[in-house]
Amino acid sequence: MIGRARPIVVHHLRAALVALLLAGGCREPAAPEASRGAAGQTRPGESPASLDEGLASAVNDFGLDLLRATRGGAADNVLVSPASVHAALAMTAHGATGETERQMRQVLRTTALSREEANRQWASLLQQLGRQPDRQLLLANALWARQGVAFRPDFLAANRDGFGAEITTLDFTRADLADLINGWVARGTKGMISRIIDQVPAQAILLLANAVYFKADWQHSFERGETRKEAFRRGDGSRAEVEMMHATRRLPYVETGLLQAVRLSYKGGASACYLLLPAPDRSLDTVLASLAGPGFGELKRQLGEETRVVLGLPRLDTEFATDLARPLGALGMPRAFDPNRAEFSRMAATDLPLSIGSVLHKTKVKLDETGTEAAAATVVEMGVTSVGPGGAPPVMICDRPFLFAIVDEGSGVLLFLGAVEDPDQ
Repeated sequence: MIGRARPIVVHHLRAALVALLLAGGCREPAAPEASRGAAGQTRPGESPASLDEGLASAVNDFGLDLLRATRGGAADNVLVSPASVHAALAMTAHGATGETERQMRQVLRTTALSREEANRQWASLLQQLGRQPDRQLLLANALWARQGVAFRPDFLAANRDGFGAEITTLDFTRADLADLINGWVARGTKGMISRIIDQVPAQAILLLANAVYFKADWQHSFERGETRKEAFRRGDGSRAEVEMMHATRRLPYVETGLLQAVRLSYKGGASACYLLLPAPDRSLDTVLASLAGPGFGELKRQLGEETRVVLGLPRLDTEFATDLARPLGALGMPRAFDPNRAEFSRMAATDLPLSIGSVLHKTKVKLDETGTEAAAATVVEMGVTSVGPGGAPPVMICDRPFLFAIVDEGSGVLLFLGAVEDPDQ
């Protein structure tokens, strides 16, 4: 099911000189005390925008870029939600102008879409994701605005109408503000992520929260009696003992000189988990690079025919948390993080420059014999500053680092993407 409020990010807009922001000429945000947008909302006489491959390709290419940049050669598990982070930054970009906006749209791969079309595509996607009865998929966005700060009506409306964000005006001096935000995130992720922020900065003027939750059972579950402890060889050559699930069945499968890949469907067929195991002499980074551009789409097309496969897959119960500011800057949007050059004048009526301070992202995934449960939250902190056929069946045992992708099959959008270096992490 999908809620009208869509999860995924928290933006902190901090005022270094709060007195200037609250001085004469400031007004209440245009939004009412608590207003809720409906993603995909259309005016009388309009028809809802249809979802084409433009946004799906943008989200997926961005997600693959982000995983590569975030890994940075690390030997740890790295998990991201491309849909979550893309939505968070797309909402932030509504407040950007000039070179800052250009860089953000280039990193988000949305330069071919107008701002309005990208918003319509997101609204259509959020509607589509909630139509499948055989899975739980909750995406939510909420915006908390500080009383007395002049946020741009167009900025608020774009996030309310395109992303279904619930907008609330609050007294930011209340002592329970951080608890309120964390409670909302915990509800949006069904308790998988219980805390995203330790405290709200005293000078914060805006919080925009985003979260995503997914749960679905396998179309064909793994037999628990076939799960047994086996060795897993980490990327650094060391070994770990893991609970390895086993199944032999007909599955969409492909093998190349670079990798083995298989698709595991969830009940109802609306979602699937793609497993990618590099060949013994190939690295995760080499496989990731091959998926860029049309690579992932082509791999999915090759997985059309079913083959009897001997599959081994470790149980997973892992989480990952990081600040994405560095990889996002490296991908090509450094200006948004530069307090001297960032341009966010579409966000609020103030002469003081706004910039992104951090992009906190947390993802958790549980994968067992029954199915998959996953959640993610993203927090963007912004600040105001004064500056093969025949023979024996193929064997695919994921006993070394591998990739997984949880995909909404209807839209083709990557919901979660992970590089597993150690299933016990």
